[in-house]
Amino acid sequence: MDTNSETGLTSMPNLQNVQPINPTAKQQANLEEMKRKEKRFQIFGVGSFLYALFYTFCLYHNTSGITYPFFAGGTLLFFGYFIKKSKNSSAEGSQEYKKTYINNLFLMVCIVVAGALNCTTDSGVLIFFNKVLMWILFSVLFLQCWQDLTGWGIAAYARSCALMLCGTIGSVLTPAEDIIAKWKLRPTKREKQVNLDKKRIWTSVGIGLLIAIPVAMFVTILLASADAVFGNMVYNILTFSIDIDFFKNIESFIRVLFCILIVFVFCYGMFAYNTEEKNIKRIHDATEVREANMDSYIAITVNGVMCVIYLLFSSVQIFGLFLGKMKLPAGYTYASYARRGFFELVFVCIFNILMVLFTMAYFKASRLLRILLTIICGCTYIMTISSAYRMLLYISSYRLTFLRLLVLWGLVMIAIVMTGVLIFVYNQKFSLFRFLLIVATVGWLVFSAAHPDYWIASYNIMVCDDGEEYDQSYLTKGLSLDAVSALPEEIYNNKKSVYYKRAQKYKEQTKAFLGARAFNFSRAYASQQINFSSLKEGMRSS
Repeated sequence: MDTNSETGLTSMPNLQNVQPINPTAKQQANLEEMKRKEKRFQIFGVGSFLYALFYTFCLYHNTSGITYPFFAGGTLLFFGYFIKKSKNSSAEGSQEYKKTYINNLFLMVCIVVAGALNCTTDSGVLIFFNKVLMWILFSVLFLQCWQDLTGWGIAAYARSCALMLCGTIGSVLTPAEDIIAKWKLRPTKREKQVNLDKKRIWTSVGIGLLIAIPVAMFVTILLASADAVFGNMVYNILTFSIDIDFFKNIESFIRVLFCILIVFVFCYGMFAYNTEEKNIKRIHDATEVREANMDSYIAITVNGVMCVIYLLFSSVQIFGLFLGKMKLPAGYTYASYARRGFFELVFVCIFNILMVLFTMAYFKASRLLRILLTIICGCTYIMTISSAYRMLLYISSYRLTFLRLLVLWGLVMIAIVMTGVLIFVYNQKFSLFRFLLIVATVGWLVFSAAHPDYWIASYNIMVCDDGEEYDQSYLTKGLSLDAVSALPEEIYNNKKSVYYKRAQKYKEQTKAFLGARAFNFSRAYASQQINFSSLKEGMRSS
């Protein structure tokens, strides 16, 4: 207020120029936000915690046991249930969920199959890539549950999966925020009066237990003295104990709790991030299809030069390697010439696939460019055949190993993938990513289910039937327990062999607390084949 110097009276301020303070709107918005977080915690909190317990029970220190297929199936059921719940709560409707379920049936079946294969093999490489495949399929599955993937390419899938992963990691503190919101919205003192009766009941029960325990002990002592059978039963009950050293196992206990915590916050964060409308829109906006607008003459020039090189190289492969009608460099025999370069050719084949996809994604299409890309695809087929032919010659001389067999499998996959790429060159509506996903998934599951170590051992022994000595060092140290059924008994019934050590470790693992989780079909079969008793007797006699 101001004082007028002439009249001495105090003048009131102009009320029309004063902005009213209205804190109610902001408080209401904060209240609604806290209620939303509280509701989210009620939906996902208990479920995420139960899933963390389930995950830890199945997979903690158990990378390839019988629990793996149950983990895969249980994860699908858990996430399916909560995805359906989140969709219904966001007014998406159950009809869309059913459609999504049918579209993702292939992914779900492959996830369960990959999990089941993990408990049927002892090969660390197969187990590792089975897990990689499972997580890739899980990522695509969850992405398809929240996004419309129509028209998406490979880059869109990769970007969206990266965004979903980064968003999930960035949401690991969301459970704490939601718990705080739930705490702030706890019942008021007036509402707490309603629970006084329940508190009185629990207090009365506690007092009753304090009275009943000493009375029950006195009566039990009298009855045990009166009847010898009853007394013996009471004695056995009271002397029962479990031999667990808490201090010895405290480190394992902390690790289990840490595993539960990590899985809980990651699972909760995934749901918290992917059920937010703004995050769903952010992923969709980041994966919008951009029109290829770069000048096609740049791509024509680059691919034209590559075509000249590839055509020259392919002619050398046809006339020099396949037909043997070219003169070899000095110091080279045909066998040594043919055995070189298969890894380099595999790299070039993969590079060609990426180059064709990059050209189609960023350069304007033209008839000449398609012809050049078709030539590159054709030359890639020749390189693939050349690499496979060289690898087969190498195997015939130096026998089969896991890496060499994996290269052959990879070359078959490259040839199939290149077929899809060639279709995509002429029809860009072709869903190349789904084609690649199906080919890679089915191809790897077949390779994993075949137990390649068994076939490697069988082949290496079979080609030595003419009296040639097989590579006992590789067969003794380089394969997993999958190969035991194909090996001679003197190899695996040897205490120095890797098979004996791995089988012995498996037996000790299954005898431990909750050891049934680690049951593995391949290891169990190998453990039955290896004669541990004779080995122990031999060690004692020596």
